[in-house]
Amino acid sequence: MNTEITYTTVDTDTLDFLKVIYFGIITNPYEAASKRAYLDMNRTLRFNGLPEEKRTELRSTVTALLEKEIRPLTPEIITSQKDYDAWHFARCANIRSIYCKAGVEFHYGQAQKWLNMMIKYLYVIGECTFDGIFQYLHVPLDNYVFDVAQKELGITRPKVAWSRWDDYNRQYWLYQNELRTRIHDSPPLRWEFKYWMKEARQHIVE
Repeated sequence: MNTEITYTTVDTDTLDFLKVIYFGIITNPYEAASKRAYLDMNRTLRFNGLPEEKRTELRSTVTALLEKEIRPLTPEIITSQKDYDAWHFARCANIRSIYCKAGVEFHYGQAQKWLNMMIKYLYVIGECTFDGIFQYLHVPLDNYVFDVAQKELGITRPKVAWSRWDDYNRQYWLYQNELRTRIHDSPPLRWEFKYWMKEARQHIVE
């Protein structure tokens, strides 16, 4: 499996332009990354008439929580895969609880997408390098990942939609762990960068 990293040089103005096109004006990278990550999963939410101001409040609460929790992530705090997995579960439980307390049906599958994409975007923006813990980061799970993991790694595609996963250990963690086991030669998120794009390009062609 080829996961070799190829580097390129882009001038600062071009890079800033691309960031603005995708993330908008970035005054707080954590807010920008969270907003974009939320948009990646919010189509799966059912608010059942919840007022827009309450929806905004919920988003802001989660963003503030995740900024507070992601900032301190260092090798001194996260010393192993087990540490990161425990941290990840607790954050997903936090997100889920915030929405459920507001009367919104919210699943661990949705929480993982928000959290994992926010972390991925913080890396893309350049706000966080996650040095020393990058190898522990999780793959944001969605349909493209399910498709390419089946093709490239032979992992059976789950029958339940990722957004409806509500058993963290027996659905999310088991799949994430199988990905990690079968990739084995590179950090899982690095694998996702390459193969998610490969799958996305194929869907565009189709």
